[in-house]
Amino acid sequence: MNGLTGRQLINGVFKGEYFEQVPIWFMRQAGRYLPEYMELKKKYRTFEERCMNPEIAKDITIQPIDRFDLDAAVIFSDILIPIYDMKLGLEIKPGIGPSIEKPIRTAKDVDNMIITTAKENFSYQSEAIKLVRKELAYKAIVGFSGAPFTLASYLIEGKSTRDALITKSFAISKPASYEKLLSNLTEIIIDQLQVQVEAGADFLQIFDSWVGFLSPTQFRMWAKPYLTKIFNAFPDIPTIFYARGTSHLFQDILETGPTGINVDNTLSLTAAHEISPNKLLQGNLDPAILLTNTDIVSRETAKILQEIDKLDHYRYIFNLSTGINKSSKIENVAMMVNTVKSFRRHNQ
Repeated sequence: MNGLTGRQLINGVFKGEYFEQVPIWFMRQAGRYLPEYMELKKKYRTFEERCMNPEIAKDITIQPIDRFDLDAAVIFSDILIPIYDMKLGLEIKPGIGPSIEKPIRTAKDVDNMIITTAKENFSYQSEAIKLVRKELAYKAIVGFSGAPFTLASYLIEGKSTRDALITKSFAISKPASYEKLLSNLTEIIIDQLQVQVEAGADFLQIFDSWVGFLSPTQFRMWAKPYLTKIFNAFPDIPTIFYARGTSHLFQDILETGPTGINVDNTLSLTAAHEISPNKLLQGNLDPAILLTNTDIVSRETAKILQEIDKLDHYRYIFNLSTGINKSSKIENVAMMVNTVKSFRRHNQ
């Protein structure tokens, strides 16, 4: 264990190697809960300005690494990046979130869809990864993208959704166009992820934020084939699937072929282990815990570590069940990280 870097630890865990220490990173670790990020935001006011300038994105990515002993850096970006150059009027509005001025609503809209590529339309993302790789040779780098269903939902709804009703209506009433839309997005995502790997990403996480709205039957039609194609495109690169509220889809998700799954707090790590004892598991501290106090954070973090240790599940990365809340307390985040870093698994 002496001298083991975060990059070595995470890459080893993906391979199923045993380590006493548990690796940690967390979703949205570079962002609004950090005072240094909020200070930088005063100078670079728009999300696009911060995200699309490789130097600024690099600096933001490294901020949480400078503050906490995390094992991976997740590039400061967004799952909607491939949509910007589709000329649909995408804007991330402060306090509101994504807004698309001209959402896709017809078959003609799908036919006229601009197919963006990482090198031609958003090379700034891979350039930021290259810059981070130069500065953080000892940390793993997380590349990521949205999943086809979730990106299609943003394109059709025009904003965040609580139920994906407009999306599902489109899929039911225009099945051929919806299939074409999902196929187009799948190719865009594979291209985006491949360029991230070439730039230096050690592993990839696919975010399917809205797929939990689907029934198992709908998942098998509108998500499973496309996710499977994405994971099959990266046989030699570790991949993690993330979604919320998908315990009813867990077995189907496993069958799409990711290396690992981020387990949200609707499913225990024990239950996930029982379903898939050989799959890498990630998660699953409730972000609400980070709004409490250090004693609670220490206790709840330790519970998860003890649970995974009893399972003898070595392919495990500590994370939150979803992204960190902007109101999270710095001292609580530090306690979570320090609790994980001081924990040691029992001997094999």
